[in-house]
Amino acid sequence: MKFRMIAMAFLLGMSSQGYGQLLDINLSDTSAQFKYGSRVGGSVYGRTETSYGILFNDEDQLVVDVSLQVIDVAGSKAPGLEVGAGPKLYYVDADSRDAAAIGLGGLLRYKWPALQRVLFMAHLYYAPGIVSFMDAENMLEYSAQIGYELLPTADVYIGYRKIKVEFGDNYTENVDSSTIFGLRFSF
Repeated sequence: MKFRMIAMAFLLGMSSQGYGQLLDINLSDTSAQFKYGSRVGGSVYGRTETSYGILFNDEDQLVVDVSLQVIDVAGSKAPGLEVGAGPKLYYVDADSRDAAAIGLGGLLRYKWPALQRVLFMAHLYYAPGIVSFMDAENMLEYSAQIGYELLPTADVYIGYRKIKVEFGDNYTENVDSSTIFGLRFSF
């Protein structure tokens, strides 16, 4: 029942009208993640993007997240580099323990000017104890990826992702720690 409610909230969030939409699907041997993103605003100082994600693994664990980021180019001295920062809200269902957290972090995207179709991405989010709720003490998520632009609207990538939740009874659960393969579509 809880999974159905989360899936319904996720799908309702995805149905919001926006422009500059993104669909990201990535898989590993033990997990699958689906993300939907949308550009919700922009100005001469950058753009604002929101994303909704759901990850599940072979141990019936679930991570649902919603993020909001402000993204812009780093500057004229670093062509091809984009930087983003913002909050990410999490809900985690792991081994009969529930966690909720508000992580702060950001991302780096780099498209090497010499190799126009090659891109690098990394992101990091951390939620300390003061903004970790339910059974959680803190939460950490990070990933690094290298990709190739197949088409102007489709990338393929490989990377590594780790999602770790520390619970109140000195128990740490690695919800995901794997090499991932993914496809990202923009439309």
